[in-house]
Amino acid sequence: MKLLSLLVSLAVAVSGAAAEPAAKPEIAKGDFKPTEEKPFDLRVEYLIKDKQTSPTELIDVENGETITIDYQFYNGEEDECTILGVGGKLISPVTGDTLYNITATNIGPLSVSSQDVVSFSQKIGIDLNPDSYLVVPSIYVVFKEQIMMLGSRNQLIQVDDPKISIFNPKLLVLEVILAASVGGIVYFLYTLFGASYFGTVKKDARKQKLPAAKPSKTAPAKVDESWLPETHLKTKRRTTRKN
Repeated sequence: MKLLSLLVSLAVAVSGAAAEPAAKPEIAKGDFKPTEEKPFDLRVEYLIKDKQTSPTELIDVENGETITIDYQFYNGEEDECTILGVGGKLISPVTGDTLYNITATNIGPLSVSSQDVVSFSQKIGIDLNPDSYLVVPSIYVVFKEQIMMLGSRNQLIQVDDPKISIFNPKLLVLEVILAASVGGIVYFLYTLFGASYFGTVKKDARKQKLPAAKPSKTAPAKVDESWLPETHLKTKRRTTRKN
């Protein structure tokens, strides 16, 4: 019974953890002091979905990914404003130079009443040279019959190429194609040069192999008969005649 209760508790805990919503950006309200650069109390905050829970976190992304930026927009003015779209750019964290522009995306138009907070998202496809970048979002709004561009904080991201496993299907196909290509080249070179070369070597080896000499019958050696006695010569002649 205790084991069953424990399993039920674990199941509830896991389901509760899975049901937790993604982190949302928080906007600090109040204490606004207008300046020449920012005369209106229109505030923007954001987090990159599923990649950060705090604005101070460094983001690692891979080429081929599509990141989603979740925005929170606060209108602290007494008049209503309208959000038209979002854009931005990627700049070098070292030099501050603009490296890429983020394509503007239409939003709404989305009306924001005084003291209201609205949420919206922006998707950005990542296809960049591996490096560090600062994301600089831009929000296009209409306020007091004027179109203006609002900036927000810069977000540092690190872009890398995806890591490819040797068991990746695409890589396996490339390996098979490469092996087949190498095998075809080796076979072609063998048929073009190797076959004729090895054939010549075999022919030369056959030419150099001499047949074994057959044993020849040796003629009987002739004996000098000048010193033999006459009686022996006569006996020999008789024997020869009989044969």
